[in-house]
Amino acid sequence: MELNEKLNKELNSAIETSNVFLKWNLDKKGYFTIKPFFSREKVFVRYYDTKNNLKYTFSGVNTSQIIQSIIERKLISRLDHAAYLGKEIEKAIIALKNNLEYVQDRELQLEDKSKIVNQNG
Repeated sequence: MELNEKLNKELNSAIETSNVFLKWNLDKKGYFTIKPFFSREKVFVRYYDTKNNLKYTFSGVNTSQIIQSIIERKLISRLDHAAYLGKEIEKAIIALKNNLEYVQDRELQLEDKSKIVNQNG
């Protein structure tokens, strides 16, 4: 079998995920808020317990290092929460490095925010 045939077979049998229902489940350990601070040139990740008490604030510019710090403190109990957190932290870092607006849980708008500021005066 040729390489192209193997690849086509693999791609044709891929599991389609576009119709997977995404549901939100609260992590029993708490939740996080994520925000890039342009003046500090870092992303800050705040961890709150289930009673809405701020317990930790993490900062950095590397997703893996931030996630590792969170995992070491055993602040995540769900794999989907860990995946979500990694995705959101990476989006915030991309926004920070590219001067883009970041809003947690929203799609990243790939437009330079300085253009938005200039348009609005």
